[in-house]
Amino acid sequence: MTLKEYLQSNYSLTSISGYYNMVQRYLLALGKKADKAGYKDIVSYIGLLRVQGLHPKSLRNNLFAIKIYYSYLVETGKRNDHPCRYLNLKDMINRQIQVESLYSKQTLENLYTDWKSHTAHYQHRDKVIVSLLVYQALTAQEIVNLLIRDIDLDNAAIHIRATGKNKGRILSLKPNQVLLFMHYLQDRQKIVQANTAGPIKPGNESFLLNKYNAPLWTGAINRIINQGRDSKDKLIPLKIRQSVIAHLLKEGNDIRIVQEFAGHRRTGSTENYKQSGLDELKAVIDKLHPLQ
Repeated sequence: MTLKEYLQSNYSLTSISGYYNMVQRYLLALGKKADKAGYKDIVSYIGLLRVQGLHPKSLRNNLFAIKIYYSYLVETGKRNDHPCRYLNLKDMINRQIQVESLYSKQTLENLYTDWKSHTAHYQHRDKVIVSLLVYQALTAQEIVNLLIRDIDLDNAAIHIRATGKNKGRILSLKPNQVLLFMHYLQDRQKIVQANTAGPIKPGNESFLLNKYNAPLWTGAINRIINQGRDSKDKLIPLKIRQSVIAHLLKEGNDIRIVQEFAGHRRTGSTENYKQSGLDELKAVIDKLHPLQ
């Protein structure tokens, strides 16, 4: 059994590529001694990544990938012991949302109202994606997970499937979204019928499709919303979501309601988006200071 086969048997399709690449970088760094490496070798490698400035979350992901590698060696009989099974990192992850750097409500509204796809064929599809970011504050993963049956245009609602981080929920659609979704569904049917060579299987219920009739992947969301933008003006899908949530709290909406809207499993996750009085005061001073 190869490492890739081991990953495919034990981990989700969305994580296989990332873990495999992290292991390959580890093997390249340690060379021939990787298979027989000990605890100190692995700690030294993590230390090297830390010096390179990797985010604490990335450090933990790399360590997890290395643990997978040695679990693979043990399971395939290539090694008898696991050198880092009980190694854990204590690097602190700052989960506080930097609300002062989020997008303004006007920026978000302009993104939707001014949207025009570079490919007329996918104008409605791409604007649907933008609307789900701006109005429902969905993550890229939640967007690509949508199925046709999750869209309830009769009741102007959409069912969001649970992910590892967020709860499932039902959200309302804006009136302008209902018509937009109808246009896209008509486009989708025509595209599927025209592209008979695509790999789409009969009965595929994915709501958003690419030009090959296959479901979109999360990376495509970033590419779509940034088409034609300068590098300094590029938008981040997650930051759009964070901005929408922060604005809802700033407008005085009940934190429990915002928590349900965002799909947060814990109230604390929603509280991270609240702007403190000191932050608001600083923003006003920066705006009104005569030297600004």
